Amino acid sequence: MVLELNERFWSASLSDLKNGYEYDEATGSYICLVCGETFETGVVYRVPGMDDRMYEASKFASYHIQSVHGSMLAYLLGLEKKSTGLTDLQKELIASFAAGLSDAEIVKRSGSGSASTVRNHRFVLKEKARQAKLLLAIVDLMESGVSGDARFMPVHRTATQVDERYALTEEENAKLLRQYFPNGPEGPLAAFPRKEKRKIAVLRQIAATFETGATYSENEVNERLKRYWEQDYVTLRRYLIEYGFMDRTEDCASYWLKS
Repeated sequence: MVLELNERFWSASLSDLKNGYEYDEATGSYICLVCGETFETGVVYRVPGMDDRMYEASKFASYHIQSVHGSMLAYLLGLEKKSTGLTDLQKELIASFAAGLSDAEIVKRSGSGSASTVRNHRFVLKEKARQAKLLLAIVDLMESGVSGDARFMPVHRTATQVDERYALTEEENAKLLRQYFPNGPEGPLAAFPRKEKRKIAVLRQIAATFETGATYSENEVNERLKRYWEQDYVTLRRYLIEYGFMDRTEDCASYWLKS
């Protein structure tokens, strides 16, 4: 589910984020932080196109990241500025640094600037990393004193705009779900909220019923949404797109969860 996948992504350790997967002790599996695919320990996986090569779970999880998602660095750099805080220029420079290009080669590739400008950008990025490390320590210390009912719900990675609408605690979210889904998470809705924060809580719950990696026809999406709000399921579909929970092709023939 999209909610569980986002929780894993945002709560993952730095080393797991760099790897792109984490180990789940409860299931004995390695789970991809990008798409949620799992690789069970004790199972040997055959590398596609290479019949004579077999990988155990952790190695195959690493292979999966490279073959399916390009690389974890490429995936993270592909996230929007609201998630990374990086400008397009900084992302381009980071990719060049990671590729081992010299300052002179980067200047030649970009066709502008100077080697000293590139060095200054690298310095700024390292300063941001130092500040981020301190901020992580500060927030971890802060969170250790925060009660469970004051913890915020995770923001989905593909949110089109992150603002105060997402300042929703786990306790508040649970109350809203009980209010708007009185008969349970399968619906129907008691009503569709007008307030933005409540809309997000409802849409997050509905989006969580779709499978990550699956593709749905417009009719399949409509039938699912009718369970929640039959009289205006089209509005639900539009909001799922508008708030970044789902995406679709230009001809509206296919829909899928964004990840």
